[in-house]
Amino acid sequence: MNDLKIVIADDDASSRTILRHFIRLFPNYDVVAEATSGEEFLQIVLREQPDIVLVDINMPGLDGMEAVKICKQLLSSVQVIFITGYDEFAVAAFEVSATDYIVKPIERTRLFYALEKARKLIEMAKQCAAVKAKQPSKRLGIRSKNSIVLLPMKDILFVEKESRKTVIHTANEQYETTETLSEIERELDHCFFKTHRSYIINLKKIVKITQVGETYLAHFFDSEKVAYISKLKFHEVQRKIFDMNN
Repeated sequence: MNDLKIVIADDDASSRTILRHFIRLFPNYDVVAEATSGEEFLQIVLREQPDIVLVDINMPGLDGMEAVKICKQLLSSVQVIFITGYDEFAVAAFEVSATDYIVKPIERTRLFYALEKARKLIEMAKQCAAVKAKQPSKRLGIRSKNSIVLLPMKDILFVEKESRKTVIHTANEQYETTETLSEIERELDHCFFKTHRSYIINLKKIVKITQVGETYLAHFFDSEKVAYISKLKFHEVQRKIFDMNN
């Protein structure tokens, strides 16, 4: 495997020096650029297309958290490791799908663990992409824990965003992944439709829709599971189901 490209974003020169020094001790990692602000960081990400970014949260101007949110839109595959002097941002960090969160002072073994975690996720993503390329319309390939799971699309009832993870539901099983709802939506075929901000439903599997207050519930054959349909999407769901059956 080629060296993984790393970008460091931290306005503290001593922290950047320590990170550079430690990374030189690890094989298969290469620091290709450094930034001292959120704005500079985004410019470098566009130019260098790194595999991993090490980002401090408290930087002048655009802070690290907001910069990473934009960064993930520009380069969704990038692995983000936050390195900061504060621990109160940990929950927010994982809400933007950060790979890890390191509190300063930086320790060599802790940094190595985080980089290796990122490397394994990158390798799994590449394997998963290769599987999807071979069977793009028949199966959904997802990274679940330490495995790649291939799910026949015809068996999927719905996909649900649940906190910081995404859950794929079949009639009898469920599979958790760190892939986002949007990433999974791009891989699904025309039978699936985003019925709610947190749900994508296989319209062919719906057997009944019931109303509960301002929301609608989709019911499925041979399963007690339900999925949500927003009031705004209800009529479009009806039309799509009608079109499929005619």
